[in-house]
Amino acid sequence: MRPKTKQPATAPLPLSERVYSDIRGMIASGQLRSEEPVSEVRLDVSRTPVREAVRRLVGENVLEITPKGVRVYAPGIDDVAEVYYTRALLEGGAARLAMLNADPAMLSELNRILQAMKRDLRTEDNEAFTRLNGEFHRTILRSSGNRRIVELLASLDTIIVRYRRISLMFPDHVQRAFEDHTRILKLLSSGTPEAAEAFVRTHVLRAGARVVRAMSKMDGEVPRSGSTAAALLTLEQSGALLG
Repeated sequence: MRPKTKQPATAPLPLSERVYSDIRGMIASGQLRSEEPVSEVRLDVSRTPVREAVRRLVGENVLEITPKGVRVYAPGIDDVAEVYYTRALLEGGAARLAMLNADPAMLSELNRILQAMKRDLRTEDNEAFTRLNGEFHRTILRSSGNRRIVELLASLDTIIVRYRRISLMFPDHVQRAFEDHTRILKLLSSGTPEAAEAFVRTHVLRAGARVVRAMSKMDGEVPRSGSTAAALLTLEQSGALLG
């Protein structure tokens, strides 16, 4: 009997890479919040890997260097609006590709997520609903088969995850989000690629307009004329995002 060949052990990630992933995860999960300081003491690791990870994260606009030290980047209203607009275009395109790829496993997984969202809507578990919301969108992205779209949106994920909570902060927003996701699944199942792309794009733009409106009220910041934030509010007020 021929002896089994041992599989090569997976090399552990360099410490700086692990710190990089940990910081991104802490920001995305809300453990590190906007403008909160980041230090090797908080992360319980030595300075060198933290410095290497911070350098990368500053370059990605996830962290920022201030006179008071390294802090979690706090995007302004224009930044957030631009992220949502970019996300709408990319996710709409991903939905079109996912439908063209006709993956039955995707539809099955989206249906599973939607049933879980329905349960969380009934029990008013908004935190779980928000997590499933993100999982729903990531499932479509993976099924698009477009690595560039997946990578581009992953680079924006720390902002998307943080502000998704704002877009779902009221019960009527959560209800509308559930209805939208139900319609997205229906379009992916039996609609046309064009209709799926258009509705996903509208769905994300509508969420972006809600976030911009909420930020404007909380911070007292009025979107400047000619900005993407102002454009989102104009689209919302015109009825173009009713869907």
